[in-house]
Amino acid sequence: MAIDLSMENFGSMIDNIIAGICFFEYEDGELTPVFVNEGFFRMLGYSRVQGMKFLEKVELSIIPDDLPTYRQAIRDVLKDDGVVDTEFRTVTGSGNLRWLHVRGNLYAREGRKYTIVSVIEDVTERKSVEEELQRQAERLHILSQAEGEKIIDYNAKTDVMTIRTNDEYGMAQDEIHSRYMQRFNATMIYKEDVAYYKAVLESLLKSPKHDTIEFRIKRFDEDYTWYQANLTSLLGAEGYVTRIVGRMINIDDRKKKEMELLLRAEKDALTGIYNQGATEQLIHNAIEDGNENSLSAMMIIDLDNFKEANDLLGHANGDQLLEKTAGILKEMFKGGDVIGRIGGDEFLVYMRNLTSISDADEMAGNIVKQVRYDLDFEGQPIRVTCSVGVAVYPYHGKSYEELFEKADRAVYTVKANGKDGYRVYHAASTTVYHANRKVGYDMTKTIDYDRHIEDQVMQILFEEKVLESALRSSLELMTARYQFHRGYICGNESLPISRTIQFTLKKYATGKEAEEHYELKRMVNEILYSFFPGVAMIHDYDLTAEEMREYFRAEGIKSMLYYPLTSQGEFQGAIVFENHEDVQMELSKNEMEEVRSLFRLMEAHILQIGLMDRLQNFVAQVAVFDNLDSFVYVVNPDNHEISFINKKVLVDSPDVKIGDICYKALQNRDTPCENCILRNLDKNDPHCRCTEEMFNYSLRSWTRSSASWLECREENGLALINSFDISEYFMG
Repeated sequence: MAIDLSMENFGSMIDNIIAGICFFEYEDGELTPVFVNEGFFRMLGYSRVQGMKFLEKVELSIIPDDLPTYRQAIRDVLKDDGVVDTEFRTVTGSGNLRWLHVRGNLYAREGRKYTIVSVIEDVTERKSVEEELQRQAERLHILSQAEGEKIIDYNAKTDVMTIRTNDEYGMAQDEIHSRYMQRFNATMIYKEDVAYYKAVLESLLKSPKHDTIEFRIKRFDEDYTWYQANLTSLLGAEGYVTRIVGRMINIDDRKKKEMELLLRAEKDALTGIYNQGATEQLIHNAIEDGNENSLSAMMIIDLDNFKEANDLLGHANGDQLLEKTAGILKEMFKGGDVIGRIGGDEFLVYMRNLTSISDADEMAGNIVKQVRYDLDFEGQPIRVTCSVGVAVYPYHGKSYEELFEKADRAVYTVKANGKDGYRVYHAASTTVYHANRKVGYDMTKTIDYDRHIEDQVMQILFEEKVLESALRSSLELMTARYQFHRGYICGNESLPISRTIQFTLKKYATGKEAEEHYELKRMVNEILYSFFPGVAMIHDYDLTAEEMREYFRAEGIKSMLYYPLTSQGEFQGAIVFENHEDVQMELSKNEMEEVRSLFRLMEAHILQIGLMDRLQNFVAQVAVFDNLDSFVYVVNPDNHEISFINKKVLVDSPDVKIGDICYKALQNRDTPCENCILRNLDKNDPHCRCTEEMFNYSLRSWTRSSASWLECREENGLALINSFDISEYFMG
């Protein structure tokens, strides 16, 4: 019987093919399905309605890693160079991952409209077989190199660990442990190595990487044997780690010889931990053996008031404190961490394989809590505490010397701010760097919201010695915290910074260099200053000047947070944050107060950098000033310029800014006050203090103001004015 090949039957045959046959139209970047056979929908388990939605927004269902492959295939087929053959992964409506093999060519072209015909096959099963064959080949390769060693093969999908040992005749013996991570059994591993071993496995499961670990395993005779495991985690077709493979080498003889040598030559005689030379060498080795994709932390622990206790209570009691401190550190740090005594009352720890910087932060806090001793000498209390400085590898350095220098500077900062605490060197700028490196500028995922952003910005400005680096870190941190799109500082030639310091989220980068458009930004900022002499949030729909509307349109700006920088009443530049595209800027009242306070801190740093250098404990003093329930001003008596104001002034006198002339801003005068309280300060007496009652026009209230020297100099001294509102008392 002859087969009827009429168009109707031919169409029915196409519909019933178990593969996708699709015609698409492509015009101006849009891909539109015009014919799809039923076989395509059956292949992926879609109804026709669901399947058409899938094809109309196909890019949303393609795995991000495969999007470049898909887009390149589109570009290739449009060139009309023949058949295009490609494969990529998609996620179906039920959440399953499928591999699609697409073969297509250009069918017709009419002007800018292209017709593409393609055949689509589901090749998920073939890909799974290929993946399994690849894994088997990798395991066989490892086995071929591992005679007499233990082979590790962990299947993350099934949670099964297989440990294979080849005997002297080449016969393999397998130990199979089901539900390995779910029912993790630590009895076979030496107790001090358990946490370290498990942390390495968990880290390998998070992303594909290689790691080496040394740990002890119990044998049948109850002794422990040292092994070194070289482990590699592998990505599966699903896009996550599905396998950990590796080998274990018996290093028991080598480790025991090393330990014997250490016991004889490298231990501190008093505390039993490593001495200075051994500690330094072991940390050098750990850094050389590590890699820049893993985090480690160096911690210097310095005992506070130890010398006083040692002198008063005697060396025997002092030695007991040192032994007790060493014991606390040995209890807290395990596995591959290095613990040593490097001076009379100074200890050094190198903490390996951190999951995040917060691990070091938490451990340093625990050290401070535990190393506290309340002693007594003839009825007089003596308190011995510790100061801890932390530097993180690789952010703060990639050598022993660099890390030690940064940790030592962090200790100095703690000592200068009252002792009995800890500090991570450049903790805030490290947060920015860490966020940028790990999540591609989506910093909202890693910002520490529990810690006040003003504290972090103050720490950056105080600790970072390079002014522009500190300002850029501050811009990045504020951009992340408030979800701005771009931030920049644009200044005149008189400021001690480059003309423009800019930070832009990658998604909103315009491709324009900040320096190239300096003149345009400066002009725009000066125009804005004529309309907004103080902090202002400006939306595109608020603008009346045509040149400003044109600038907003050209730059894609929807909203702007604008803060002018002035010195002695003259415009010097501006700090600006922007939101682009269709995202209007929104800040709550509390957030706006935070931002104003941050602008004040940055402004003080930009306009009065000498203030920061001259006040050694600037961070501590600002914290004190901000918490006073009074109005605090720092003024230069020679030129009457305000160098600093505290939060209370910021809230109650929003028009007063750093850089203003005090008699203009506070007294609404054009000339200095005849009875100016600053005139009564004697430059020959650094302890001079004077008090007066006056009406403060910016506060619109009577105040009792006290003036004293913050820093007494013949020229450019700094005076501190502390004012209390006495309106009710005065009127009464």
